[in-house]
Amino acid sequence: MKTFVIALGLSALGTAAFAAMADVDTDGDGVVSFTEMLAVYPTLTEDGFGAIDTNGDGVVDAEEMTAAEEGGLIPEA
Repeated sequence: MKTFVIALGLSALGTAAFAAMADVDTDGDGVVSFTEMLAVYPTLTEDGFGAIDTNGDGVVDAEEMTAAEEGGLIPEA
């Protein structure tokens, strides 16, 4: 039973992160560019975006978005 509850909790977290991504990912490519982030977070700097883009690929994926929200780099959606 505990396994089910934990899995259900993780699924809910994933859904919340997905909803946040859907709101920010305006072109629907599954990642968020600096330009897309600026539309939602207009005070975000390039350095701030770089802190969120932990793998340095120039875009933010769902995992990075969740980590940024949990780390207080951006407000949670």
